[in-house]
Amino acid sequence: MKTNPKESKLIYVNKIGYNRKDEGLYEFIFSDDPENIQAKEWGWTQSPAASNASPPSDDCVTKTLNLRTDLFELYCLHESNDRPYMHGYNTIHALAYEDEEAMENDTEYQKLYENSPLLVFHYGMTLEQVKDILYERDVVLKGDDFIATKPKAKVSKPTKQDDEEEKEESNDEFFKIKF
Repeated sequence: MKTNPKESKLIYVNKIGYNRKDEGLYEFIFSDDPENIQAKEWGWTQSPAASNASPPSDDCVTKTLNLRTDLFELYCLHESNDRPYMHGYNTIHALAYEDEEAMENDTEYQKLYENSPLLVFHYGMTLEQVKDILYERDVVLKGDDFIATKPKAKVSKPTKQDDEEEKEESNDEFFKIKF
């Protein structure tokens, strides 16, 4: 089925997880009939969404587009521990939004996007609207994949070892007795 970008509407953003390069993997799921949902069958009416909401069935999906990125991190409604997925359908909450806290220690992210509005994706957005939002972050659609047009510079992220060394240093300072 050929997808009309003006007709296809976003109905689900599915966070798949992370790959070995620590890139976030997401599916943007669209439908040409966003009102034809099976909310109870998909667990969208149950709370919390995290243990109940599942992606729509294939017969309701027109197009699925993939995003793999380390430029930003998205918090998806299906991960929520305090609300049902229907809050996204009713646009009480976004289906996905940029998780600023996850990126607060990333200096490259701060340099690139400190004055940019947060990425926010709502139920019923058109494919064109989603493409336009991601384009603001140098991500374009090629085939069924959203691709970053310029890679993020490799900035070393804090590691568990760095955290442990910092903790040891702070413990050393704590136990020093000054005379």
